[in-house]
Amino acid sequence: MSARRSRAIAALLAAPLLACQSGGVPQVDLPADPIAFNYRTPEEARRRADAWDDARKDQQKAAMGGVDVPTLPTGELHSSTDQLGEFFGRVLGRAGKIEDVSPGRLALLDPRTGNVMVLEAARRGSVPLDWSPDHKRLLFAQPGDRDFQIYEFDRDLGTVRPITHAPTAHAQACYASEGRILVVAFDAQSDPQQTRIELSRPGGGGPFTALTEWGFEHSPSCAPDGRSAVWVRENPDGRFELRMRVLDEGTETLTVAPGRQPRFSPDGAWIVYSAPVHKDWRIWRVRPDGSGRAPIGSGQRSETRPTLSPDGRFVLYVASEAPPRRHLYLRRFDGSGDRILFADGDGENPVW
Repeated sequence: MSARRSRAIAALLAAPLLACQSGGVPQVDLPADPIAFNYRTPEEARRRADAWDDARKDQQKAAMGGVDVPTLPTGELHSSTDQLGEFFGRVLGRAGKIEDVSPGRLALLDPRTGNVMVLEAARRGSVPLDWSPDHKRLLFAQPGDRDFQIYEFDRDLGTVRPITHAPTAHAQACYASEGRILVVAFDAQSDPQQTRIELSRPGGGGPFTALTEWGFEHSPSCAPDGRSAVWVRENPDGRFELRMRVLDEGTETLTVAPGRQPRFSPDGAWIVYSAPVHKDWRIWRVRPDGSGRAPIGSGQRSETRPTLSPDGRFVLYVASEAPPRRHLYLRRFDGSGDRILFADGDGENPVW
């Protein structure tokens, strides 16, 4: 039986399970604020899954022939483009050439109706990063001819404006206090390529001030008041750890917990993130001072990219019953009421 036919049958068999799991939190109880995410239509999702099957076959043939080939990722496949190669892929969660088939579009999801509005002003492959506190402006990373830069979408005006510029590449950002923007800058000329955390001047302009040395630090999330931030440092041995700092000059950077993909809760009392449990990833929470660390729920899938609802009651995350498909799941902050929120095509990189 072909891999594609097996996958199609698996999807049909999983359909009743998906329907059963659509219970839990009623959609009418969800906040109406839109969810920004990277969206693939059902056809694009199928095309990407077929490319994944083809890549797996090629890998198996190469392995049988004694050729040393990279391991095909099976857990977390996320959108972007191939501008800075594998390094950008590790930071944005991209999985090689497979993503070039259907890099997806930046879109807004109505959590109550399931309606999707594609932001036509953003290039294909753009990745949402952070909402402003009033949910009127959205930071996102947009691919260019050679790199990524940070842009801002204004919901009221429907306009897009650039925040960062070349020659330095910028792939991630969040809103800090006094109109400042915290960004991840790339040194694409170094070998290996490196990143650091930088902070703009009040109002969002440059030059940007470096908060860390060049290394491998990325995935920032700013506190609701914008006065502090948490980000990820990847150590030489491959371990991920959350790093926390008040953004005033001269303050100390603290290690909070092992994990990645952190997000502050709307009240600033918690940080949600993903951490390894055996061979999978699970959603956890921790206080900014490192106390109170605990899992959120007891899922049976690999769970990534958590983001909290604006009222702090729900955790949205990315998972799948049949990789490489990617769907949006939801549960309450106390871990109950797990359900699928969006499975009409692929949904990734959510920001609520």
